[in-house]
Amino acid sequence: MKKIGEVADLLDTTPRALRFYEEEGLLSARRTPGGTRLYSEADVTRFRAILRLAHVGMPLALVRKLATARAKHVTGDEASHDVHAVLADLRAQVREQARILEQLDAELARAASSVEGCFHCANPPTRQGCPRCPLNRLAGSSEILSLVWEQDLEGTSAAK
Repeated sequence: MKKIGEVADLLDTTPRALRFYEEEGLLSARRTPGGTRLYSEADVTRFRAILRLAHVGMPLALVRKLATARAKHVTGDEASHDVHAVLADLRAQVREQARILEQLDAELARAASSVEGCFHCANPPTRQGCPRCPLNRLAGSSEILSLVWEQDLEGTSAAK
């Protein structure tokens, strides 16, 4: 059995994060008479799965449904159908995130390629310092390049 701090260190997280998942009903700790939380290896494995799903942005409601699906049912048949449906929902979330990440990767590649055009530029890297910079035009069509390019504060009270 491990204390919460040991589990947090093992999983590279914080005791607060582990308490949060416990408060959310994703697992329960055993307690010493003094109230210290104790976790088994099976609990650590459960935490690892929870943290992995949370780290990739899975909705907590879906993680909770997965963690509690079997306990709500009387038969394995009912439980397995429920678990299967939750797993299908999680897979759909993963596929959607993969699609979003592929789009982001493509935009990052386009931005990197565009920035290469400035490798030997001697002008200051600002709108005023390089008004004909091709990145100036591309910033409007790329969220990533818009983030890289400085804010245009002309005409606002902050610029005056």
